[in-house]
Amino acid sequence: MKNIQTKPKIYIDFDSPDGNIFTILAHAENAMKVYSIINAKEKAAEMRERVTKSESYEDALEIIREYVDIIEN
Repeated sequence: MKNIQTKPKIYIDFDSPDGNIFTILAHAENAMKVYSIINAKEKAAEMRERVTKSESYEDALEIIREYVDIIEN
């Protein structure tokens, strides 16, 4: 049986400027579009809204992880 990837992957170095939550969010949005997620534009907007309303960096990361797999570089 073949493994099917259900979410795009993004690679982030948390110890660099890429660790900024808005940079991570931008990478996630781009990955969703490149991966051709159905309704990617709407889902990216939903993710962005949820992240901007989150109360902490950790909460924001958890929201992003619902949409993409974050791999630490």
